[in-house]
Amino acid sequence: MQIEDWKTFRRVEADIQKSFPDEIHEFLTKVFNVYLIRFPLQVFKQFEVVRDKLIPLTSRFDNDKYNEYCDAFSKVYRAVLLDRAISDDIKKLVLELASKANSFFTSRSMPLCVKEVKYYGVRVKAVFEGKPLSDTLVVVESEGRVIASTKTDPNGIAYVEVPEGKYDIYLYKGLDGGKYVYEEKNMVVPQDSEVVFSVSETKTRTEIEKEREGRPVIREVSESLEEPRVGEHS
Repeated sequence: MQIEDWKTFRRVEADIQKSFPDEIHEFLTKVFNVYLIRFPLQVFKQFEVVRDKLIPLTSRFDNDKYNEYCDAFSKVYRAVLLDRAISDDIKKLVLELASKANSFFTSRSMPLCVKEVKYYGVRVKAVFEGKPLSDTLVVVESEGRVIASTKTDPNGIAYVEVPEGKYDIYLYKGLDGGKYVYEEKNMVVPQDSEVVFSVSETKTRTEIEKEREGRPVIREVSESLEEPRVGEHS
């Protein structure tokens, strides 16, 4: 009789399988949270939002809530990779977490969750009064943050690499007599692109500050802005 009871217990145990929400809970506790506690406070707070979108999926899976989680993850992921103040070591951890999240869900026949950040080249041509404008600062901003910065060559040409998205890009160069070349444009980068600045008038610093509405002007290329970007994930 005891043997039969043991066999019955083993048979019932074998029939118990983890549900998808159970598996998501395991991913949350054994993977996501393990990375979360390794992030500095700034990044931790951003990924708390992502975690809060993941938690409801641990009790009941819902496609709409899954899409909300993926959208939140993709937005935070992009913001972290674009933030020059965040170290490459932390960005690599974020890349690892994104890769593990994608592997987890795609292995269970779900669509790719975290969207890849694709980088494209932008060729900038600067012309002032019909002539190439050399040694001119070129700055690319997104949501008030500097994404890339460089200077034009003797032919007035500069190249930057930025992820797909919407940007503000401006030229800045000081001339004699307290005059400046300053021009700003909005652009969308869906692929390798080119933008041409053809400037014919100078501006005063006061005019520039008024035009920028309080946003600071980067006047020099910072070494931190020239560091190589963290690689893409797949």
